[in-house]
Amino acid sequence: MTNIFFGWLLYLKINIKNNMMSNQQIRFYPVDNGDTTLITLSDKTTILIDCKIREGDENSSGSKIFPVKDDLLENIQSRKDNPFLDLFILTHPDEDHCLGFGKNFYTGDPYYYGDENRSSDEIIVDELWVTSMVFDVASNDDAKALKKEAERRRKLWDDNDIHKDISGNRIRIIGYNGDVRYENLPNSVPGETLNLINGNTFYDIEFFVHAPFKKHLITATAEKDKNFSSIVMQLAFKDNPTDTHWSCLFLFGGDADHNIWAEILKQSENNKNHDKLKWDILLSPHHCSWSFFNDVPYSDPEENKVPKDSSLKILDFLKPGASVIASSKVIKNNDDNPPHYQAKKQYLKKVAESEFLNTAVEPNEKQPEPIVIEVTSSGFTRTDIGAKAAALRSVSKGISSGLVGTTASGKLSREAGKYMKHQPHRFYGE
Repeated sequence: MTNIFFGWLLYLKINIKNNMMSNQQIRFYPVDNGDTTLITLSDKTTILIDCKIREGDENSSGSKIFPVKDDLLENIQSRKDNPFLDLFILTHPDEDHCLGFGKNFYTGDPYYYGDENRSSDEIIVDELWVTSMVFDVASNDDAKALKKEAERRRKLWDDNDIHKDISGNRIRIIGYNGDVRYENLPNSVPGETLNLINGNTFYDIEFFVHAPFKKHLITATAEKDKNFSSIVMQLAFKDNPTDTHWSCLFLFGGDADHNIWAEILKQSENNKNHDKLKWDILLSPHHCSWSFFNDVPYSDPEENKVPKDSSLKILDFLKPGASVIASSKVIKNNDDNPPHYQAKKQYLKKVAESEFLNTAVEPNEKQPEPIVIEVTSSGFTRTDIGAKAAALRSVSKGISSGLVGTTASGKLSREAGKYMKHQPHRFYGE
């Protein structure tokens, strides 16, 4: 048995080397209840959706806090020794979506980025996408830092400054200014697509804007907060710009609740945009909260226990082999929300248990690491350490059940190779 596992590990290492190419990649960081997602495109362009950068070594449960900032610095580019992101998307200004922004990201005129900023590894944000909510609500220090920076960039457009559209100054508003569009600065509204990032046009990705809507469209919220303002998008990937089809679809939406998703479904149906609801990867809204399915609390009143049809219809747009990512704390069978155990059970009615991935337990609860997904010509594959562990468990289970055999020398048999080859999205490096 030992020889089998060492042989499989060698197989993994070989395939890791073979896959060290410029594949598009999505990294979901373990940040408990919060979102931090880094996307790297084939030309090394980087996009960060939200951030939660914590300090300290362990969380309240005794699990190791993953060093998000260090990992970001290893995976983003530098320009004249200055680390930078091509794009930062803030879905909404809650603390668990912007924690650490003020300390770890550079704010101000990029011309004045200096030695002190460099020694602190402050990351320059070449382009910033936010909603109008960032100008109105700043309930925490990091939201205030984002508000100040967004206002600085917006003023460059108001003043028609010649530096308004250079890296470090760029901004785009997603959604409306109340019920009207912004007129004097870049903006995109629901129903529109985007492939312009940091001054460059891309042909192998496309953002489709689902939300936020005009304020008058949404009057009800599952919780008494500002989650109704969340950016909701479908990000479509091609493995090659000349491909005629999108190979991977990523659907994300901050903390948007079931009311928002119901409106998204309605607008998509009215405008025949059903394909913009399809997904290979879904980042479960609000950290696997029940608010995606109905109002909360879960059982008060009793009818809150019944999932809304519109939410279930959104889930039905999944593609074969799809995965749900729950960026949350460990999901336990209790009354916590988020994450919520009954919400997880609803997702498991749509995807296999092996395709429901909780960032807090990959590869293990005591020392979680990022879930890493690479886009391929046929979809996507996991390439993180948790996928490796899952592959080993699958092979072990196959051997013990007789589905996978071994030769007298302890090597995996030809049938074992077939078994590994035909496991979709399950084996590292495949």
